[in-house]
Amino acid sequence: MAANVRATFLRITLGAELTRLREQAGLTGDQAARLVGCAPSAISRVESGTSGFQRIEQFAKLLGEYKVSRQDAAVLTDWYKNAKREDWWAPIGSVLPSGLSTFLAFESGARRVHVWTPMVVNGLFQTEEYAEALIEGARIADDRTSEFVESAVKVRMNRKKRITDEGMELVCIMDQSVLTNMVGGPDVMRAQYDEIKRLAGLSNVTLRFIPAKAPAYRVLSGEFQILDFDRKELPGPVVASTTVAGETRVLSKERPVRQFIRRFDVLAQGALPVHETPAFIDQVAREVLKEHE
Repeated sequence: MAANVRATFLRITLGAELTRLREQAGLTGDQAARLVGCAPSAISRVESGTSGFQRIEQFAKLLGEYKVSRQDAAVLTDWYKNAKREDWWAPIGSVLPSGLSTFLAFESGARRVHVWTPMVVNGLFQTEEYAEALIEGARIADDRTSEFVESAVKVRMNRKKRITDEGMELVCIMDQSVLTNMVGGPDVMRAQYDEIKRLAGLSNVTLRFIPAKAPAYRVLSGEFQILDFDRKELPGPVVASTTVAGETRVLSKERPVRQFIRRFDVLAQGALPVHETPAFIDQVAREVLKEHE
């Protein structure tokens, strides 16, 4: 597993694999607990990714009962040890919106992400100045503290490393409104336009826009992301959607995930071809900035 994968995602991934191995061995959670000598709740917590065993010997014994090969046991034990580390967002977890920590864990392990974003620039493309102006502007309405603003900006800047440093594949569709809605003033927007074009030029990033005049389908309820993983590590994609209150919900059930995949496919039908993205940004930028000369 890649070194950039965070501890929380490792716990979730390990839990999913242990569940599969237990079921493959034909054991219930209660039976596995008796074989290892722990409470059934301990098996449940490990499989859900909530926590690990009190002693690594219990983990090793569990792998033995599941008849895991020596090579696979070495990999799983490495995951288990690394899952005890602290994620970079853990120190500020108490001030993050509900559900964001879980989303960050999944994003840290995603290989591919498809995202739809209306109204404001997607967080992975935001400059620090844009993010600060955006979050500060909503601080009073959302009853947030200055600490929250600072932490939220830090999170967005750290998240960008997934595409700039770690090679996560990103396919993003944004509505034209993200380019025309003024955030922080002309200077902030000018730098933001440049940053969008810079990141859109990365080989692992695909960015497309739906023009305001296009009679296309749009999802107006907010941003959503479809996160996909290496199938050897986690079975199937999950969806993260943002509520009006700024909370993040992570869905993994097959039916709603399929529904969001269909929505993204229909959004793509109304978006401009990717090769038109740079010229479209330049055109909209000229129009917006001219109004503020």
